Amino acid sequence: MAEGNELRRHDNSQFSELAGQKPTGWLAEFWDFLSHNKKWWLTPIILVLLLLSILLFLGGTAAAPFIYTLF
Repeated sequence: MAEGNELRRHDNSQFSELAGQKPTGWLAEFWDFLSHNKKWWLTPIILVLLLLSILLFLGGTAAAPFIYTLF
């Protein structure tokens, strides 16, 4: 039983240390997800979606005539 209590104390102290740390940004979280879970195939999908969303955003601004000349 003493081992179980010791493990719980260790888990609680580790949790307290992690809770006191500065939160990471979403980009760092996503990079950790990709590297730890080996989901590298998601990278081109995310990049294409990001580029399309930038084009959609710029299509509604004053930059739209310049974008249309590219295509």
